Amino acid sequence: MMVSEYVTEVCVYLKEVEIQTRPNPSYMTSQPELDWEKRAILVDWVLQVHARFNLLQETLFLFTNILDRFLSLRPISVTKLQLVGITAFFIAAKFEETYAPSVAEIASLAEKQYTVDEILKAERYILRTLEWDLRYPGPMGWLRRGSKADDCDIQARTVGKYLIEIGCLEWRLVGTLPSLLAAAAMWLGRLVLGREVWTPNLMHYSTYSEEELLPTANVMINYILKPIRHESLFKKYAHRRYLKCSAFMRHWVLERWPENAIIDLKSELSGLKAEIVHERQKREADVTAKS
Repeated sequence: MMVSEYVTEVCVYLKEVEIQTRPNPSYMTSQPELDWEKRAILVDWVLQVHARFNLLQETLFLFTNILDRFLSLRPISVTKLQLVGITAFFIAAKFEETYAPSVAEIASLAEKQYTVDEILKAERYILRTLEWDLRYPGPMGWLRRGSKADDCDIQARTVGKYLIEIGCLEWRLVGTLPSLLAAAAMWLGRLVLGREVWTPNLMHYSTYSEEELLPTANVMINYILKPIRHESLFKKYAHRRYLKCSAFMRHWVLERWPENAIIDLKSELSGLKAEIVHERQKREADVTAKS
């Protein structure tokens, strides 16, 4: 994505692929034994496993894509959900990692509820169902591209990483194109950090206008306003390694709205931007007064 000579052609191709590999956002209506909360519990557990093995973020995003695409095509029983989950994780790790966990390690994660042979059989079935197509231009690549247009700002990028991982858990973001998820995460991260202007350069590199990003960012901010349900994600990003950005984001939203409130970010936006400008002017005036 970053090879300047071919960047336009590559981005056009990746935009095509993200549409081709998009899961059905309404697939749960065809899963009589499952619901979105069961899926969220599974993904939250896989987040713990992912952290234990210290794997790439790309592995996590490919896992959720494989899981959701498979469930878009095949109804399964609730007793098979964990098997499908650990197998999707195994496939993603083999595809993305230099040193992936072995199938025996994967089997041990589920406390040996499934044998190695069962996992390998499930792997073949999932891959056949997906027609062996594991192309997935996940949100991290798009976030890196946008970050370069933002002078590689570490704070905005770290908050963006947290927000795109919300996309793994929040059912209303299933089926959101990775490029849109990454751009909305970057836009919202910049907003809460007091950088309210979505510049023409950022619009160009992200390929989205502010208006196009608002619905996705709105889902993210309303997720954060709810009581903490998925502790693995919150605890991960509350660590110093990630600048405690999950705690920062939660503090920022609860300073402005009550917990469990449902807000319309579009109607709140002008007030938020005015607040940011006012605070910046106040800081500048304080600096001038002291000099």
